Amino acid sequence: MEFLSGLLSCSLWPLLCTSLGKQYNYIRKLKEHKEILQNELERLKSRGNDINDELKSGRLQHGKNPKKEVTLWLEDWQKLVNAIENMDTENGNGMCLRGLCLNCYSRLKQSKRIEKLISDVKGLLENGRFTDGLFSASLPENQDSLPATDIQGSTAERKRVEILQCIMDPEVSKIGVYGMGGVGKTTIMTNIYNQLKETREFDIVIWVTVSSFFNLDKLQDIIAKQLGCDLSSPVDETSRAMGLHAAFRRRRNFLIIFDDMWNKVSLQDLGIPEPNRENRSKILWTTRSIRVCNSMESQREIKVEGLYKEEAWSLFKDKVGGEDVISPEIESIAKEVAEECGGLPLALITVGRALRKTHQLEVWRSALQELRSSSTDQIEGMEEEVFRRLKFSYNRLNNDKLRECFLYCALYPEDEDIDVDELIKHWMAEGLIVEAGSWEREKDKGHAILKELKDACMIETGESDENYVRMHDLIRDLAIIITREQSRFMVKAGLWLNKSSKEEEWAESLERVSLMESKIKTLHGKPNCPRLLTLFLQQNRNLNNISDTFFKQMHNLRVLNLSATKIKSLPDALSDMTNLHALLLQSCKKLKCLPSLAKLHKLRVLDLNRVPLEEVPHGLENLVKLRYLDISKGERLRSFPSGILSKCTNLEHLLVIRSGWRWPYSNEDDKDKATVAEIISLENLTLLSAEFSDVRSFNRYSKSGRWKYLKNSEFGIGGSGGFGLHEHAMCLQDSDLENVSGVILPSITHSLIITKCDAMEWMEEGGDIGFPNLQQLQLRGLPNFRGLCKQKTQQETFRNLRVLDIYDCNQLKWLITIDLLQNNLQNLQFIDVHRCKGMKEIISCETGLATIILPKLEKLSMFDLPVLTSVCPGKLVCDSLSMISVIECPNMRKLPFSIDKVPPALKSITGTREWCNSLEWDDPHLEQLLQPFLKFR
Repeated sequence: MEFLSGLLSCSLWPLLCTSLGKQYNYIRKLKEHKEILQNELERLKSRGNDINDELKSGRLQHGKNPKKEVTLWLEDWQKLVNAIENMDTENGNGMCLRGLCLNCYSRLKQSKRIEKLISDVKGLLENGRFTDGLFSASLPENQDSLPATDIQGSTAERKRVEILQCIMDPEVSKIGVYGMGGVGKTTIMTNIYNQLKETREFDIVIWVTVSSFFNLDKLQDIIAKQLGCDLSSPVDETSRAMGLHAAFRRRRNFLIIFDDMWNKVSLQDLGIPEPNRENRSKILWTTRSIRVCNSMESQREIKVEGLYKEEAWSLFKDKVGGEDVISPEIESIAKEVAEECGGLPLALITVGRALRKTHQLEVWRSALQELRSSSTDQIEGMEEEVFRRLKFSYNRLNNDKLRECFLYCALYPEDEDIDVDELIKHWMAEGLIVEAGSWEREKDKGHAILKELKDACMIETGESDENYVRMHDLIRDLAIIITREQSRFMVKAGLWLNKSSKEEEWAESLERVSLMESKIKTLHGKPNCPRLLTLFLQQNRNLNNISDTFFKQMHNLRVLNLSATKIKSLPDALSDMTNLHALLLQSCKKLKCLPSLAKLHKLRVLDLNRVPLEEVPHGLENLVKLRYLDISKGERLRSFPSGILSKCTNLEHLLVIRSGWRWPYSNEDDKDKATVAEIISLENLTLLSAEFSDVRSFNRYSKSGRWKYLKNSEFGIGGSGGFGLHEHAMCLQDSDLENVSGVILPSITHSLIITKCDAMEWMEEGGDIGFPNLQQLQLRGLPNFRGLCKQKTQQETFRNLRVLDIYDCNQLKWLITIDLLQNNLQNLQFIDVHRCKGMKEIISCETGLATIILPKLEKLSMFDLPVLTSVCPGKLVCDSLSMISVIECPNMRKLPFSIDKVPPALKSITGTREWCNSLEWDDPHLEQLLQPFLKFR
């Protein structure tokens, strides 16, 4: 006690208290220190990762090397991160960074260590600012770099970055870079090669120019020279390959660029080890065909495309001499010349150089005319530097048929999309696609040809969508130049000529002529074209007269297209064109009858879509090879003689909907008219669009089971809808029809329109009718309609329904019951309800269910529903909903959402300003949340 008393009274006591207090604070604040360290560690990791990413990007994209201090900092960073993360393992139970310590000493020791680490982390973060940058100012010189022109434009620059990102990806070892000749592939790759040589990311970087006719020994020598490998001793290819393989294995990793590859190159035969993640090696190549990429088993394909308009103009202007040459009076025509080069850097440079320092407006005009007329003889170097390469691509197409299909595309106007179905139909009719036994198989062959041409960059996908293709300007010019060599083509498409070509221009050697999209009014004379196969005259919207002699000397003509003209009659000479395979008269709205077709035994395609025929063409029954017949949408056909259609046994596509003729059940009242039995007799049909006179007639067809063989269909009873052939559509338009139960709907039906059925109250009443494949349903103008199902339905009734459109059903009080919704409509994506004067709720629930779930609903549109008060009685949960439109629904004042169930995909709630201002909110927070989505109409 005396000892303690003395101790407490001595002068050391304050120091002891201070020391004990510090130790206690270490123990007490352990948890706080751990949290601070964890936060600082995350900051440190982020900073280190950011620096590493920036270094990698700078090395690959700009050939930069890091400063020494940055390299040392990263070493310290890695050590410190490892030390902190290893505390988990070292301390085990109770002493880990995230756990509880089991005794005071351990807690004290750990807390002190953590405090030290916090200080170290903060110091390293402070030192890692690098305000003067991460990279050294100078770069090491590299004597092995390739001469490279600068990357032209941001388009090419983005491709360069994309390729480099692929190189950085450890999962990608083989990269194919493809695009048409002259687009700039080699320029991009030489820049990348030079950058990679300087970054030291790879132990060795090799460039090999392959070209079209490569020799394996020569390629091995090129590679060996860059590897520093002597191949003078081995004689045979196998020994040489083994020598190269051994040399590669001595390297840490490698990257090889094969430029201008036309065919597959065997890495094994060359002696190159297969690149993979383990050896961290890469192989890249440039080619004009994606087919080569596929044969090389590329893991990533990157297409290089032309420059944007502004970039192309900037490059072109630079090559012609800039502002000194491009005076105000020349500028507009110079821009047109640049546009004719189609964004190809090589063409822009070549044409620009040819016109460099040219100040004469007349010379510019001449150059533009020459480019537009596809004649480049007068522009120095153009044929040699651009078209020679493009023509080589043409020559490398696999066969003559493929080349002819390519040349055929040039018959269409410049810079216009070409309808794929129309193009393939022409190819088939002319015989460019070998007969394959069915229309569908030949059409598939046509798509395969298109893919091959696309892969060779000879054509490209249209601007509209995948259903169109187009030709690059210079590629089209190439095609026209090729066909002019022997006067095979005469192409004046899209030139809006007022007169047809002079008779002397119609050379005997002509095989194809295109005068489409012009202003020709009359075709006269007697052109002597015995070899002519295709004649395009479509979209001459002023053409109203063809002389009797015009077709007299075109006996070999296979394809005649007069669509969208104003012709009122065709010359009788048409009846003698016995080699005709396709007669295309779509949208000839002044044409009411045709000359006899009885002699056209080879005719395969007869397109009379939107032609107001009043009677079936004479001689139709003789067209035994006819495979495609379209007489739809003419509206004027009042009779269809019996016995005609049944003789066209090869018909595969028959389109007669909205022709004016509806197929009856029988011909008891008129023995001369055709019935539905003739359609049933056509065993080869794969596409059918037709209207039936009544339910009885349609049910006869449906019971036959012929619909099972259809790829596409559109049916109508008493009328037709507007879905189109691709939907397997059905339209019911019968004022006496009370429900759908009496109609035998084919199970393939995807789209159903019910309209003008005045007697219909319920779509189905018994609950035993299913529509398992129905995807779209439209109900229009049903004055007594009360609902979809009168009774509880089986679960699969509407299980695949995605689109539900309701128009002008004024007796309808609600659209969907909760039972129907929960059991059948969980795939609904779009709901449109318009002009239903009695509609009170979209979804009805007598029990007042709190939450209604529509997981896939994307759009909900309500228009002109004067008594509508709500979407549903409870809250709506639909995570996919992006758009709501509420127009002219004055009594709907609340939105069906709760604060915690606002659709995450929501983009807009559209309504009038007045309606938006009148909305009532149960929760002010919900109002704040939804206000940004309100869009005024």
